[in-house]
Amino acid sequence: MPQKAKVLISAYACEPGKGSEPEVGWQWVLQMARYYDVTVLTRENNRDGIEAGIKLLRGRQPLPKFVYHDREPFLLTLKKRMKAVKIYYILWQKSARAVIAQLHKVHRYDLMHHVTFAGFRYPIAIWGHGVPCIWGPIGGIESIPRALLPWHHPRSLMNEVLRNLNNLLQSMPFHVLPKRAQASTVILASTPEMRTTFALLGFQTQLEPAIGLHTADFPCPPRSRNPGELWMLFVGNIITLKGIDLALDAMKHAGGTSRLTLIGDGNYQAAAESKVEKLGLSDRVTFLGRMPRSEVLQAYSNYDLFLFPSLHDTGGYAVLEAMLNGLPVICLDCGGPGIAVKENCGKKVPLGGRDAVVNGIAEAIRFYESHPEELTRQGDAARRTIQAGYDWEGKGKRMHGIYEEAMALGKVPRSRSQKSSYSGMGGFANIMHRLFSLKGVAAGALVMLLIGAMGFLSISYLKDDAREIVRDTLPGLSSAGEANASLAQAFNRTLLLMMTEDHAERENLRKEIDDYSRYTENVLNEYSTHELGPGEAALFSEVIETRRKYLEIRTVTVSLMESTNHAQAVVHSQKELLPAYSKYKKAADALFNYNLQESRARGDSIMRMCTITQFAAAAILMLVFVAGFFMGLFK
Repeated sequence: MPQKAKVLISAYACEPGKGSEPEVGWQWVLQMARYYDVTVLTRENNRDGIEAGIKLLRGRQPLPKFVYHDREPFLLTLKKRMKAVKIYYILWQKSARAVIAQLHKVHRYDLMHHVTFAGFRYPIAIWGHGVPCIWGPIGGIESIPRALLPWHHPRSLMNEVLRNLNNLLQSMPFHVLPKRAQASTVILASTPEMRTTFALLGFQTQLEPAIGLHTADFPCPPRSRNPGELWMLFVGNIITLKGIDLALDAMKHAGGTSRLTLIGDGNYQAAAESKVEKLGLSDRVTFLGRMPRSEVLQAYSNYDLFLFPSLHDTGGYAVLEAMLNGLPVICLDCGGPGIAVKENCGKKVPLGGRDAVVNGIAEAIRFYESHPEELTRQGDAARRTIQAGYDWEGKGKRMHGIYEEAMALGKVPRSRSQKSSYSGMGGFANIMHRLFSLKGVAAGALVMLLIGAMGFLSISYLKDDAREIVRDTLPGLSSAGEANASLAQAFNRTLLLMMTEDHAERENLRKEIDDYSRYTENVLNEYSTHELGPGEAALFSEVIETRRKYLEIRTVTVSLMESTNHAQAVVHSQKELLPAYSKYKKAADALFNYNLQESRARGDSIMRMCTITQFAAAAILMLVFVAGFFMGLFK
């Protein structure tokens, strides 16, 4: 019996029963252990879960061996207390490189494979050990289009803008992504966006979603359709990137009697509940909160349709679960859901302007309301699609073929002729003599110098713009938003103070007013430390002046209330306090809007420069070709 090839898999996250990245790592290593002698490098804190899982599987399939590694206790403590997971992950990868080098020295692996984390942004430990290596499936390059950014939710807006900017910079040819791709024998992209990014950099990839399911073991209770009504379900975190606001606007636009149930929670839930009331959808939208996984799996059978308008989900386990339970899916045509949902399994709405996306989701809802027979037909197709493309055993077979391909590529020696794009033509000097004239070479060299200079200048321009966004615009946007929020909170507490007679409550409200006022002052002091342009400085001065007047009037109002002169306090607040607050709020809104406009303008500037550089480089390269041809190319 031939000896199995030795494979080392790097899986920082790898543990059964945890879902998400740990589940991805666990399933991939189990699948590959069916075909190879697998050693897994993972974290020490995964040990208990892994050993319990191995105990259950012993005797049922070939099992991998595990090597556990962690950084020093100081860094572990820092990671836990400061939630510095990404920083710790990068440091872990650096130390894991040395561990892998020692393991390889002893065991001489035939292949190395990085599985988790499945994001493209970070360095990994398997490169540079002299054996074929597979990177992925990886994703994370998916970005929210500007028109769909959560402008109504400042905290999420800042996160998404930073993420988009990071993706833009990371995917640039001058960044490290091409070097990382070059160090990999095979790259697996988990989304079309990731594959397109590598293609633009000149690298071929294979498309393979990172996630999967054991479809045969999955509970699929009998369906219970709801005649006369369309019952839709969403499962996931209630956060802005999931497109909840788009779904609610689409329900309002679609009309009808469709109902939506949301299972999950998150920092956008309060805003989403408020939006439901504002849109008059309270009788059609239900928030159930977070539920145990077993209950969620049982819940799918009670619904007709899965609504999942996520803006950049690399995977989307809930989508796979819903489809396996026979639910067609309405999603956006992006990320992992865009791959899973085939044409006959639901409706995919193209990315575009906000109105177009909302209209697209609404149109899909109306389609299923008027064609209920399609729910069963497309639901059956959805189940077959997941069974065929996302079952872990099938994915393991495909990965087995990819492993064999990678090892074959790594074992093929590069002949001398393969090192040049011309074969049988002799050395470099002979090629130059036969194909190019000296004038053509000189002209080409000059034009290439021009391209290099243009690239250097455009990159410098982009770096300056990006630096301005990171150092000035985004901190200013954040500070202005926080100042807006805290001044509103302080004003609300002032109004409450006027309406209560309870002494203890009044004391508590006065303390909260003082706390919010101090916080606002700290935020504005921080804002003043940034370099302010003339227009911004004028807006900031207006905020400071209107705030000063407002605080003076508020002090008088509070004094009147404390002297039990409530009637006079109410009159004073109506005539003086409310107008002063309105002026103060208007000035603060103007400063926030200024920062929003600056952010958009600088983002547009970066995109314009990218476009100009692309077209200019293409034009110059065309000139190289034409000049070379007429000056003696193929002499």
